[in-house]
Amino acid sequence: MHTSMKCVQKGALRYYICDRLPVKHAFTTKFGGVSTGACESLNLGFSRGDDPDNVRENYRILCGALGMDYDRVTRTEQVHRAEVSVVTEELAGTGLRLPMTWESDAIVTNLPDTPLAGFYADCVVTLLYDPTSRSIGVCHSGWRGTAAGILGKTVDTMAEALGARRDTIVAAIGPSIRQCCFETDADVPEAMEKNLGAAVRRYIEPRGPKWFIDLQGINAGLLEQAGLLPENIIDSGLCTYCRSDEFWSHRVTHGVRGVHAGVISL
Repeated sequence: MHTSMKCVQKGALRYYICDRLPVKHAFTTKFGGVSTGACESLNLGFSRGDDPDNVRENYRILCGALGMDYDRVTRTEQVHRAEVSVVTEELAGTGLRLPMTWESDAIVTNLPDTPLAGFYADCVVTLLYDPTSRSIGVCHSGWRGTAAGILGKTVDTMAEALGARRDTIVAAIGPSIRQCCFETDADVPEAMEKNLGAAVRRYIEPRGPKWFIDLQGINAGLLEQAGLLPENIIDSGLCTYCRSDEFWSHRVTHGVRGVHAGVISL
């Protein structure tokens, strides 16, 4: 685990923060909510067969602990593509208080007290903060989104729409499946190289008939290409597969699971 990452325990609620992000934020774990069954206990996804009232209560618990505004929580939609949306005042609350109106795996804003939430259970969720423009972003990138370069596009949107300075943005790459455990067939490395070029080969390790992919390394490289300074890119170092006692891993559970969130708010 990166030295800037810290585990916070408040009663039953457990989450991780990054010391480099001086705004309210968290990467959640399984623990601290009211859901039951396969989604026990802090499930933050509405598509897992959980009681929606339980999911909403989990958001209330999390927002209460973090001092965030429940009514303004704004959620990404996980479609594994590369669309980025800017959260304006009329869109604050989308996906929780308001109906989902986009298909965006990444969202950004400069609105105060507007928590942004992206989801993971092996996929990479990155929280971004720019102190110069006072803007934030959250980006979900599985291997398809990574291959499509969504994290770099998120930085571009922060810079172009919100005036963020690329050299002052800080990015924290959250808990996700790491190269030690992310085993794939040939289609994944082929898609990575086709879209991102030969530079990704160093993040792809063949082992027999399979390949093991370093999604965090690829995404860190995309952040550097987008203009972030290497010292402002923090990889949490937490593997959801290795630590499946603490995090849901899609692969470990064969998809029978809840959902974590990376959340950030000005």
